[in-house]
Amino acid sequence: MKENKKSVLIVDDDMDYLVQLELQVKKLGFDVFTADTQKSGEEMINQRSFDLAIIDLMMEQKDSGFILCYKMKQK
Repeated sequence: MKENKKSVLIVDDDMDYLVQLELQVKKLGFDVFTADTQKSGEEMINQRSFDLAIIDLMMEQKDSGFILCYKMKQK
């Protein structure tokens, strides 16, 4: 029987951090989806749902991550 993997969304504008975190979370056995801007993060949450989201709160704007969290909660 195939086990369904839990999905994780990681959103961060620091590419080095994003890649390293993606690698570590994949090692734990999760399906990982990444975005490097608030806009691409919004596109991801509109396409599917996630079991966990790790979001940088201060990206291109000081409140980008907060806005993304709010939109995700509204969905």
